[in-house]
Amino acid sequence: MLGIRSQRPKFLVTVNNEKGVALVLAMVMLVLMSILGTFALSTSTTEIGISGNYRNSQDAFYAADSAVEYASTDGNIYASASLLVIGGTVNLNTDAGGAYLTNISINNSGRVSGLDTTATNNVTYLASGSPPPGSGYDEESFQARYFLIQVTATGPNESKASVESQTVKIVPKAS
Repeated sequence: MLGIRSQRPKFLVTVNNEKGVALVLAMVMLVLMSILGTFALSTSTTEIGISGNYRNSQDAFYAADSAVEYASTDGNIYASASLLVIGGTVNLNTDAGGAYLTNISINNSGRVSGLDTTATNNVTYLASGSPPPGSGYDEESFQARYFLIQVTATGPNESKASVESQTVKIVPKAS
């Protein structure tokens, strides 16, 4: 047994050589961190887009809400002859020479919102009857006129919002 030397297989010799392992480990970590950074960038870009769309839809909603408020309070709309008959309507797009359109436009730091002129924007006379209970008006002296307000507004980047509201106008009964 003097002449026989035990030799380890060659593949075990290379496994014991740990030179370059740190470089391979660093490269794997670099690839993993790059993938993580790419996902973080993609997620933040998506979140920015979502928040921008939300802001645009809010601008359109605020324009529609202000159009309903305007249509509820402008006495000229309710003095229109077409609203003296049940079922009559006032078109906010075209009636009064388009004056309603300019009164409803909103400019928020250069971001303009207003009525959608391609949509139906109406005030419709639905019915008349007794004043609502608890309103404090005498049924013998006053009547209620019920109106439906339908508006669609546009905001930046073609965002749209539609609002529908009912309002009641209390008027003296005709003698």
